[in-house]
Amino acid sequence: MSNKGTETDIPETFQSLLVAFSLALAFRGFVVEGFVIPTGSMAPTLLGEHVRFQTPDTGYEYALDPSPVRRSAKSPSDAVAFIDPMISQDRSVGIRTAQSIFDQRLAGDRVLVLKYLYEFFEPDRWDVVVFKSPTDPIGPSQNYIKRMVGLPNEQLLVVDGDVFTAAPGAELSEFRITRRPEYIQESVWQPVYDSDYVPEDPKELQARLGRPFEGPPFKTTGTVWSLDDTRTWRCETDAKTRLDWADDELPIDDFNAYNAWRYPQKISGTRQSPRGRLVLRDVDAVSDLRLSAAIDPDVIDDFGTTLELSLRGHRFRMKLASTTVSIEMLDGEGERVGFAEGTSSPGPGGLLDVVFTHVDQSLMISVGGKEAVRLDYEWSPMERLEATYIDFDLKAYRRDPGSLRVRAPRISWNFEGSPFTLRNVRLERDLHYKTGILDRGQQVAANGPFIEGMLHSTDPLKPSQLGPDQFLMFGDNSGASRDCRYWGRPHPISIDVTGDDTPFVVHRDLLVGKAWCVYFPAPNRIADQGPAIVPDLGRFRFIR
Repeated sequence: MSNKGTETDIPETFQSLLVAFSLALAFRGFVVEGFVIPTGSMAPTLLGEHVRFQTPDTGYEYALDPSPVRRSAKSPSDAVAFIDPMISQDRSVGIRTAQSIFDQRLAGDRVLVLKYLYEFFEPDRWDVVVFKSPTDPIGPSQNYIKRMVGLPNEQLLVVDGDVFTAAPGAELSEFRITRRPEYIQESVWQPVYDSDYVPEDPKELQARLGRPFEGPPFKTTGTVWSLDDTRTWRCETDAKTRLDWADDELPIDDFNAYNAWRYPQKISGTRQSPRGRLVLRDVDAVSDLRLSAAIDPDVIDDFGTTLELSLRGHRFRMKLASTTVSIEMLDGEGERVGFAEGTSSPGPGGLLDVVFTHVDQSLMISVGGKEAVRLDYEWSPMERLEATYIDFDLKAYRRDPGSLRVRAPRISWNFEGSPFTLRNVRLERDLHYKTGILDRGQQVAANGPFIEGMLHSTDPLKPSQLGPDQFLMFGDNSGASRDCRYWGRPHPISIDVTGDDTPFVVHRDLLVGKAWCVYFPAPNRIADQGPAIVPDLGRFRFIR
């Protein structure tokens, strides 16, 4: 009886396994599929091949793209400089060999993609999407992943890093800025400075930097401040005092730590690339910022603080005093052109957990995690360009945007009324979509004649015109992303599949699905040079 039962179970088990296998294949083919991120075009939101590095001075950890080292290193023993983004963007704090970098390389994030979602629901702006490359649909990198910024039946223009849209046929003056939903915006802030990361040995750091280390990138007025190399900052006066951002120490620009080996670095006082050639840094000033801190006044009822941002030819004052908060916008002549006021409540013991935000032509003050006041201003693309650039000239801008001078942001933080303590001071910057000139190296010669001019969607006189089934995709790592701004003409196979020969766009038929989550982040190594097989579950995340 027992043997007969065993014989009967074998075909049933085989049938069950076959059914399960078929269902798994069907699920993978029609519902969810896994993809590996091949490059860093979406970094730091999503990581391609990278090296994860923790700096010895502050303990700050970040991911780096190793491909510039692979291209430039002549031998495994070549010295490669590295930086600490919390100390300097371009001055090295140490040296490693190319071989040690190669040995520490990690694979890209693995993401799950909801396939055929867009057969039932319309794509949303800011979705992270996997799609077939329109310029190289049969190559080794045929699957791309980018953020969807342009939707069908609209005009789109990138100005000063932001996206402006309008209805088809609208004049340039009718374009309006597109603002991200809060949950998307929260996911794309990128760090400029964080006071939690301070050097353990400032004197030894100074010796390696070859210059004095001044501590936090703020200049103080008077001697009432205690900043130095601590995580807690103290001001012992109730008189007016101020912190000014030191732009010469940490510039406020679109520097991305993932690209650190793409930028030249200062070694022994000389600005160099990884191979030693003198080159210029490709960075742009960014005015969309978020400054946050925990402020602990000794006497909350007497305390007041005002953050003043000088940018785009205007001054923006964000003021907090007792339970009143306000935002004031002043033009270049000092005339008020915008004002908003609200109320807030301090936390336990008078603690002020405050966030000052300027992003997408909106200003906000939040206290204790709650928005207390908001002021939006609506500029057209031309108004934005004239405010952003000094002596703006449209003809010169269209020839080469990099030839014009940008009004760099300035930050002054004023305090008065009570001694206080500052902690958790953080400055972050928004995504910044770069403008520039089209590059032959980014277009596929076999697809047709080279297209000249400004990057797609960046010429004020030639905004992108999107048809019924056309989308635009940009990478979060705008300084190192091969995306719709650069592509040029589509491949003949893409034209055969979609019936659309429009350059620079992604047709609906090329969409694969929406990226849902990072289900398997790049695994950790067992030892420094061991295999990377330990699951890094702490970096599992949903994609926003």
